[in-house]
Amino acid sequence: MSRVLVRLGRQVMLVPVVALASYFLMAALPLTTDDDAKRQVAPEVLASYRRDLGLGEPLGFLRPWQKLWRGERLGTSAQGVTGDELAWKLSGSVGVGLVALGLALGWALAYALVRARWRRSRLSLVTELLPAAAFGTPVFIPALLLAPEVVERGHLLPEACAALVISVWPGIFLGTLVADALDTELTRDYVRTALGKGLSRGAVLWRHVLPNVWPALLDAVGPVATALLAGSFAAERVFGLPYFGQLYVLAVLQKQVAVVVVATTVFASLLVVVGLAVELVRVAVDPRAREATP
Repeated sequence: MSRVLVRLGRQVMLVPVVALASYFLMAALPLTTDDDAKRQVAPEVLASYRRDLGLGEPLGFLRPWQKLWRGERLGTSAQGVTGDELAWKLSGSVGVGLVALGLALGWALAYALVRARWRRSRLSLVTELLPAAAFGTPVFIPALLLAPEVVERGHLLPEACAALVISVWPGIFLGTLVADALDTELTRDYVRTALGKGLSRGAVLWRHVLPNVWPALLDAVGPVATALLAGSFAAERVFGLPYFGQLYVLAVLQKQVAVVVVATTVFASLLVVVGLAVELVRVAVDPRAREATP
């Protein structure tokens, strides 16, 4: 458990670091009222940026959080967002991400089992080509193929399609890791011993082999969950979902600096929660994690 606490502490430290980094990066945006046409902004807009970030004020870096705490609108009144709206949009993205993670784990297990079953047959070539096809296909291509049915005709559920699109690549990636671990475990002596005692291959697989494979899967679940949440940004944009990803992209494009600062920090906090959940699952399923020392 001490190892979990150490790793959690390291991740929690990322939150204030990300908050300060995002604030000072936004404060350092090269906004100017000079003659450079590409960067020129109206003086009143520049003043709103300064008010949003509290520039030039004592403890001004706390301004975005003070507005969030008071329930005020972050950013300009027309394009900003309140804390309640931010929480609603985040819950929508987390829902899409959780569905995508479940689908990815399903793809991973299915791919690993199929590859283990076909590894000595001619069909093994299919399982070797599938990762190449998945990794070589950018996420936006299947998203754009589904977009007309979802956005224009309304035939499919946008949230389900977004989760489906962003789950394929992580699912194949996780499946490759699980399949490699399966190949190793299936050659172990305990597998031959269990089969020699009359256990069926299915019983050996589910009772003895897969429990030894879960740690390899959990090592990658954290980064994959992060990639799914980040990947949902693009999918939400394509399918027109009004959630956190679209809010974040629009805030960046419209230079809603306070929204970007708060949204970035909230996203970092969410990743810490994901990391904690993965560590707790690891401790629950892997005895070696409970016995390990920092």
